[in-house]
Amino acid sequence: MPEKQIIHGRGNAAMFDEYMDFINYVFGFNGNQSDFKKLLPKLYRPEYDPAGHSYVTTVDGKIKAAVGAFDHDLVVCGERLRVRGIGNVAVHPYERSHGYMKELMKLAVNDMIAEGVDMSALGGRRQRYRYFSFDKVGSKIGMSFNDDNIRHTFGKDFKPCFSFRKIKPEDADVLAAVKKLAESQKLYGVRETERYYDILVSWEYSAYAAFFKDEFAGYCLMKDSSVSEMLICDPFLPWTPEFIRDLFVFNGKGKLSVALPFHLSNYIEMIFDIAEYYDVGPAKSFSIFNYKKVIGAFLRLRASCVSLPDGELTVNIEGIAKEERLRISVKDGVPSVEDTDAEPDLELSHIEAMDLFFAPYRPERDRLPAPVRTWLPLPLFVYSADTV
Repeated sequence: MPEKQIIHGRGNAAMFDEYMDFINYVFGFNGNQSDFKKLLPKLYRPEYDPAGHSYVTTVDGKIKAAVGAFDHDLVVCGERLRVRGIGNVAVHPYERSHGYMKELMKLAVNDMIAEGVDMSALGGRRQRYRYFSFDKVGSKIGMSFNDDNIRHTFGKDFKPCFSFRKIKPEDADVLAAVKKLAESQKLYGVRETERYYDILVSWEYSAYAAFFKDEFAGYCLMKDSSVSEMLICDPFLPWTPEFIRDLFVFNGKGKLSVALPFHLSNYIEMIFDIAEYYDVGPAKSFSIFNYKKVIGAFLRLRASCVSLPDGELTVNIEGIAKEERLRISVKDGVPSVEDTDAEPDLELSHIEAMDLFFAPYRPERDRLPAPVRTWLPLPLFVYSADTV
């Protein structure tokens, strides 16, 4: 019997139909009510060449494994970070335990390092992806609201301030207003204009515009009673509690959950005491390839939200991409991250460094100097609409 021909490498546009059939099959989508094009139209339309942005294993010319790798850059305090997301990690059920996933993930990570990508994000099981340099870090807060919270906070006879309207693909003016508001923030995902609507409705969310009388006041992305993204125009920020109240009533489910990144501390402060329940957890699984750039960007974001005490920490990081020895400091409230040859205060592995700087909680921080402890965790975050 002839030996099978097994090839691991990049996909291409000619594979589109087979590729889509394959990943839909592995993930149990029926191609009618559910498939990848419906779930993530921003990535899986034919014109976006999803197969060409993926790594595939072919066995005798047939796709047996796939790993998607899609760019979704991030701007943090004016600095653009190159981000590439990993998704649709799939192996044919009859071809598992042959190491195909390992080979494709290695290819994806090696290419990101070679091409100067700053960090990567994915969703998936923690230990499974730790083998490939990822861990669950970043921070977000989830707050849940119920009828009692709204009634006891606002009473029964309030008059709504905001109205909400579902955004449609043809609503060019509203989409332009959403884009302008998003890009006025300290952190935002780089979203191409031609894909903007498709990005907003990723993961089967719907996009809603908020209006105060006839004036655009903000927007949110909502699925059922879950809000994954919410921004309010500056003139209406003092009415953030009323925004939540009116969105709760508009949604009509008797419950609402809102996830927010910690750099939106003004939003959180205004609605925190209304919530019935809250939890703090990791934002996603990440791998950092350029610690100097990523730590620097998110330390500046942290400093833009709270006053940081002066301090200094020198670390040597055995990163997955390279070794980095960094002097991280705050002087007169201004943060900086610089290369250094000085003796390090800490020696950190790749995973240890990600956890120390970016995880929502790490007990090891208790051993850091007091000023440095107040800097952490750095508010690493990517909106779900931008992820793969």
